[in-house]
Amino acid sequence: MLRVSRAGSVLVSRRWLASVRSASGASFDVVSPVDGTTVVSTVRADDDVSVAMKFVSASQAQKNGVWSSIRWEDRAARIRDFAERVRDVAGEIASIITAETGKPATQSRMEVNASARRVTDLVAMCDRARARMESNSVRASSSSVTEKVTHEPVGVVAHVSAWNYPAFLAVNVLVPALLAGNSVLHKPSELSPGVSERLRTLLLQSDVPSEVFQVCQGGADVGRALVRLQGLGAVAFTGSRVVGTEVATVAARSHTRTVLELGGVDAAYVRPDVADVARAAASIASGAFHNAGQGCCAVERVYVHRDVYDSFVDAFVAEARKYRAADPALATTNLGPLTSRGAVERVAAHVDDAVRAGAHVLYRGEAPTQGGGYFHPVVVVGGDALRGSQRQRMITADETFGPVAAVVPVHDDEEAIEAMNDSSYGLTASVYTSDGAVAESILRRLDVGTGYWNACNHPSTNLPWTGRYGSGGGSGGCTLGEEGYASFTRPKALYMRSRA
Repeated sequence: MLRVSRAGSVLVSRRWLASVRSASGASFDVVSPVDGTTVVSTVRADDDVSVAMKFVSASQAQKNGVWSSIRWEDRAARIRDFAERVRDVAGEIASIITAETGKPATQSRMEVNASARRVTDLVAMCDRARARMESNSVRASSSSVTEKVTHEPVGVVAHVSAWNYPAFLAVNVLVPALLAGNSVLHKPSELSPGVSERLRTLLLQSDVPSEVFQVCQGGADVGRALVRLQGLGAVAFTGSRVVGTEVATVAARSHTRTVLELGGVDAAYVRPDVADVARAAASIASGAFHNAGQGCCAVERVYVHRDVYDSFVDAFVAEARKYRAADPALATTNLGPLTSRGAVERVAAHVDDAVRAGAHVLYRGEAPTQGGGYFHPVVVVGGDALRGSQRQRMITADETFGPVAAVVPVHDDEEAIEAMNDSSYGLTASVYTSDGAVAESILRRLDVGTGYWNACNHPSTNLPWTGRYGSGGGSGGCTLGEEGYASFTRPKALYMRSRA
């Protein structure tokens, strides 16, 4: 008879564990995108067995209430302590980010400091969400019957994250998930594994139980092993649409909730009444070129009213010239290399495809040649060449994920709205205008998860971070905002009759 360990809804036999093909002892190296040298060697990789065992311990922790039975206020206090610890070692974490991803040191430090603030802000926001849930718990009441709703943890949350913002993306999920009383199995990208290990240490120092936040290291095979686990409460994923679709398909087989953030080809529109064209150009350039354009909500398409098109393009190119690719360790560097392997070829293909269609490269910056990971900032312009065939052009149809922006003139609001909605993605969109009422009217007509007025590329703690269509619109949850906290809880309806 098999000896079986049961924890929650996971059933794992010892014979099965012994029979699973193990990659015990497998490891991988982290290579610098700056010069191809090895940053970290022999990072120990997980396998099916170790992932399953981590799941067993996390599930057992949920069953025993190791974390979920602690008062919410006490969980919040420990997470706030975690935020302080992140601040204390911000420089160390930033150095890890720069070494592994090539992100400029100043931007890495900004990410870590902002992540610490976000943890604190998320605690406050989640507390508001919890209070709202509790205040609305009783839905109907009479002399003999009370109908109410309680919210419970979903259980074990699998989080498969990305490399472009390793600290930000981790806290966006782990904070609300842990505050709601869940356990988290977190898999960082194999391109940036170091930050997650440091965050785990800081959580342990803040008295978060070891079983409650665990890190699974490795590549796609480890991600698949994690998502395939039976009995997960939710799967949170940040990454490409192709992989996100695979994650959603696998999760659907076991009816597991998914929280998907799959990127976008985000658009901005500059109206003729914009108060300051140069300021709008600077804002959009930051949205397009920050972190070398490697952001899910980076601005890739810019539609500009013809009345201000020439002045905007001049100002936009002037801003693009300010982004200089160089050694990310230097304080003056504001454009690092592309992190993922093959990214330079992909981004170049997008630009070449636009040129073949008749678009024009108005500005192409300089980039270091050593290492092969750098791509210069590029501004592509084109009317009919880009506007009339958006779905056929790589640069306007697919996520470029590089320091490239396509600028297209439009005649009026209607043409801009049609062009901005002409996408299989739907993450964010921006409108630059002096008229707030007009901006909101346009934003309400755009099929995106987040709309910005005179801003871009700015996920807010207070607002749900969600997309539509290929940006993750089919998922069952989101991160950030009160809705993000709710994504890691499940409602239970209680019909209470005082007399049988």
